[in-house]
Amino acid sequence: MNRLTPQDIEKCISTLISRNKLWAGKNVQIYFIANITAGCFTNKKKSKYYKILFNKTEADSLKSPACTSSVITKIFNTEYTGHAKDLADAVVTELIATFRPETECVLVTAGGDGTSLEVQTALYLAAQREPRKKEMIMNHITLLRLPLGTGNDGTDGHSIEETFEILRNAVTFTNARALKIYTKGKHTEDDIKRLGKDHAKYNTIKTPSPWYCFNIVSMGLDAYVVYMTNTVKRKFPGNFYHLCVPLSGLVYNKDFPMGTATVEFFDENDSKVGELTEPITLIAVGASGNRVYGGGHKVLPNENNVCIAPKITLARLIRDNHQFVDGSFVGTDLASLHSAEKIRINYDKAILVQADGEVVMLCKEDFPLVVEKTAPCIRIISSRTQA
Repeated sequence: MNRLTPQDIEKCISTLISRNKLWAGKNVQIYFIANITAGCFTNKKKSKYYKILFNKTEADSLKSPACTSSVITKIFNTEYTGHAKDLADAVVTELIATFRPETECVLVTAGGDGTSLEVQTALYLAAQREPRKKEMIMNHITLLRLPLGTGNDGTDGHSIEETFEILRNAVTFTNARALKIYTKGKHTEDDIKRLGKDHAKYNTIKTPSPWYCFNIVSMGLDAYVVYMTNTVKRKFPGNFYHLCVPLSGLVYNKDFPMGTATVEFFDENDSKVGELTEPITLIAVGASGNRVYGGGHKVLPNENNVCIAPKITLARLIRDNHQFVDGSFVGTDLASLHSAEKIRINYDKAILVQADGEVVMLCKEDFPLVVEKTAPCIRIISSRTQA
């Protein structure tokens, strides 16, 4: 077998964790939730590369002594959409039933963005439902999100090599914030019919409210690019983001004529601190500033957590798209950056919205759309080398 397996990941990650002082003297239980249909396992070239990398990292790490008292691992393979969420719920329930003060848990996601999103959503909702689960999730379960997908939105490290460095150098636990997204209205089937058959294909997911995001939520052209990328990669696995940007620009305005957005900004006291009204190409909101998506694209390159791009011509989009990749659009008229604890968006047309790679379509009846930061919840690791 020359392809990556969940067992390769399990051996490598457990070895790294057993040698990190964050878990010194602890009995560590590591649960792996793997989606074996993800490209990291099925794409021959990619999978072979990862296998070599995981095996080499494990061998190098074994040269140093372990500092944990014990490490026990379990691997779960997802079998259907939503299974990762069910597995995460089951892990939390099991840990509460068997909890000992000297025990720590690490929950590892090994798949694409969808697997990571399911697990994080399950943990967040469980923490909101029951105080005992909240205490466990915030203080005893550490989530490790491996960047093995295409976009790697909100993973621990933008590459697996960076993740290994974080695991080697992790010095503290921190609790991450999420984004809660909800609509004040809700479209009906009649609303979709009114838009016509060209829009029906985008309504593959019924509009949920609320739903959650752990990295970046965006609306407009950016969400359309995500939709196109996801559509293409289902037939031709790979990273087609750069190809889909100009292709999306060519057809986006046909299906989604540009409308005008009114965006209201609120602070931590829920006081309105600003408002902006203009035609928009995209709006992106992060759970914090200094966020990237789509394989490292710096749409939020500084401490601000809201990016708004006004109307951009196709020619300029193609010419200047690289500035959204490296973050050099700051200070230009391509986009403006803002900070807010909550934003409220009104929009006068149908538009696509994506949250950590999952796309939904909103009609004008769904607005206003509200995006707000949650309190810190899910525990992750951080290190001095982490951006």
